[in-house]
Amino acid sequence: MLFFGASDFFSLVSYLLSGLITADAIKLSFLVGPVYGIGVWFGASLFGKASEALFRSICYALIAAAVIVGLPALDGVLRGR
Repeated sequence: MLFFGASDFFSLVSYLLSGLITADAIKLSFLVGPVYGIGVWFGASLFGKASEALFRSICYALIAAAVIVGLPALDGVLRGR
């Protein structure tokens, strides 16, 4: 527990010093944070209700979607460049 607290502290300090944490980033976190929390709550409430086969299928589909979205060939399409 102490390790993670120290790691978070030093990460926060380095992010602040390098300019990664800005007012815009904080505003965005207040916008996205509740949506993330609702997603975590929804996922936790569904945990254990699906079969192992369904869970694996959903995970594989999410991984495949992440791979496809992350393809450099789709940068122009997905990012509007």
